[in-house]
Amino acid sequence: MAKKQQARRSKTAPSPENGEQAMIEGILEGSPDAVGVAVIRLDCGCRKMAAVSLSGEPASKVIMYRDNAQSICDQCKDDQGNFRRVVKQFISWKTPEPDQPTMAMILAKVLGS
Repeated sequence: MAKKQQARRSKTAPSPENGEQAMIEGILEGSPDAVGVAVIRLDCGCRKMAAVSLSGEPASKVIMYRDNAQSICDQCKDDQGNFRRVVKQFISWKTPEPDQPTMAMILAKVLGS
């Protein structure tokens, strides 16, 4: 199923890593209004994720996690994952994906231009 889901993803968006994919699926399951999950990778290895709605508004709380760790790092505990430490950000879209203009609007609203 993961291969089929990955094959349907937009060619321009990076594919989530294994740990991220499990978190994305859990967030989508708990967020019925979501069309995707914003994924923000930080330079320390922690990640911030949140579901987004069709209007580009949050559809879940922001979740911070770190693969194979009990909690996020001390730096993230201090600065809540400051945007200056972002190394990659993207939206993992739910299938079926919104149309291209809607995806562009959501990307701009959620992640900036």
